[in-house]
Amino acid sequence: MSQHDQALGSLIAFVGWHREHGILPELPVLEQLTAFFTNYTEIFGGAPVTAMDPGRVARFVESFDEPDAELASFFCASLFEYLHFLRDTGRWSGSEERYRNLHRVLHRGVLNENVSS
Repeated sequence: MSQHDQALGSLIAFVGWHREHGILPELPVLEQLTAFFTNYTEIFGGAPVTAMDPGRVARFVESFDEPDAELASFFCASLFEYLHFLRDTGRWSGSEERYRNLHRVLHRGVLNENVSS
């Protein structure tokens, strides 16, 4: 199974989980995640979205322009929900340390804080 197929499969499963556990509006979250997953797997040579690299995600968040702080925050909140879905369903395939670091990056991004520190 390709990483693109894996991303699509986890996104489909996420929809059901999100309807029960999600906080943010479903359609905007799915739009954010779909666009990001496509870019993430293409830019990073098929890297799995079930074990995202915190440094790569931080660089992506930092690429948002300053006037788009609201968009960056919403993106991080969307990915934060997806990260919790991965953990809750046992789909997270990265290390515990990577999970904690990604969790920290996304939490800071939601608050529009520096995600790299």
